[in-house]
Amino acid sequence: MRAQAATGGRALAPGEGSLRILQVAGTSAGGAWFHDQVTGLARLGHTVHAVLPRPGPLASGLLAAGIEVEIIPFGLTRRLRPLPSMAAAHWRLLRFIRSFQPDVIHAHLIAAVLACRAASAGYPAALRVAQLPGLPQLHKPALQWLDRRTLFRDQLVLGSCQAIAQQYQAMGARQVAVSYYGCDTRRLDPHTPAAAFRREFGLAGDVPTIGMLAHLYRGRDLPEFPGIGVKGHEVFLDAAPLILARRPDARLFVIGDSLLGSGEYRRCLEARAAARGLAGRLHFTGHRADVAAVLAGLDVVVSPSIAESACYAMVEALLMERGVVASDVGGLPDTVQHGETGLLVPPADPAALAAAVTQLLTDPARRQRMGRLGRARCLRQFDIGSTVVQVDALYQAALRERGGGAPGAAAGGGERPGGPGHD
Repeated sequence: MRAQAATGGRALAPGEGSLRILQVAGTSAGGAWFHDQVTGLARLGHTVHAVLPRPGPLASGLLAAGIEVEIIPFGLTRRLRPLPSMAAAHWRLLRFIRSFQPDVIHAHLIAAVLACRAASAGYPAALRVAQLPGLPQLHKPALQWLDRRTLFRDQLVLGSCQAIAQQYQAMGARQVAVSYYGCDTRRLDPHTPAAAFRREFGLAGDVPTIGMLAHLYRGRDLPEFPGIGVKGHEVFLDAAPLILARRPDARLFVIGDSLLGSGEYRRCLEARAAARGLAGRLHFTGHRADVAAVLAGLDVVVSPSIAESACYAMVEALLMERGVVASDVGGLPDTVQHGETGLLVPPADPAALAAAVTQLLTDPARRQRMGRLGRARCLRQFDIGSTVVQVDALYQAALRERGGGAPGAAAGGGERPGGPGHD
């Protein structure tokens, strides 16, 4: 699956810092953070190829943007039967690396990180970079062991939030930086009218509305939070009756749908909502492409995740100047500053979530003040143009430290947690 790489904007000539970059992700669906980084680096004038484990929406989106995509079914398994095909995929990855001859191999998500650590041993010329959107591997003993034992292969680890960067620094990574996954911060206009979304559900302008935007996927249970999916949908559904007891006129929304699979998890969540008497007052909207219109129609947006990085949904909500409530886990405190741009609550605590939502509903002036400050901070911290420039500078600095590996020079350099992107 191939297409010509795009280089929108002024192309860099060799000697100005143009690089051959291989970006590898361990997912085939979702991954807007990967798409935006890959296409952003191509717009800087680099030659960027992507490797994904399967065809899917992410590959289609990259191809539509003019990025060359290679499908190589690498992965992880504890079963014996898939091992030969997996070994063959890793061999294919090594052969592809050798044919492409990248200056940089940049892997995202633990399956891709482990595959690239193994394959890049056969091509030591490239700078090896790992970027972790989350830390699920640290909750699984086998993955934790593999991650720690192979970490020495990475020359640069990019934490997508402070917590991840600090964790890998403590694990002994050679060089660590914080690099938030950016997005197009200007595409969301806080002046978008709320009327269209509210009219769709027959709601007057003064009806309190609360929403959760997240893909519906359960993930594997974390030992400390059994029975709760990674995004915390169960927490939101359990908080809903408590919110409605204080604000009976409120309406709640679960926005998003399953990326893959049979939809069983959505059916489980719908059954949970029905068991809590939420029929007619909580709506499952499915996937929505009109994110700005949806957010404009909400007063408060929640992210009750039990494991999370900086969280696109919270960034989008703040860019729309909404009131936000999030779990105090992972990278969410990087996005939501408690008492300043929103409220943080303990994870897996429906009562605390309901209390925080009610606080914001009853104080519109405070909610709006927080939203305005949140937008200003997100415009600085999560702009895709700035974050891509930072990633490029980190590549160039790390290549220079290796001894002249970079085709050209660029400003900037690797930072410890608290460096680039930290607001």
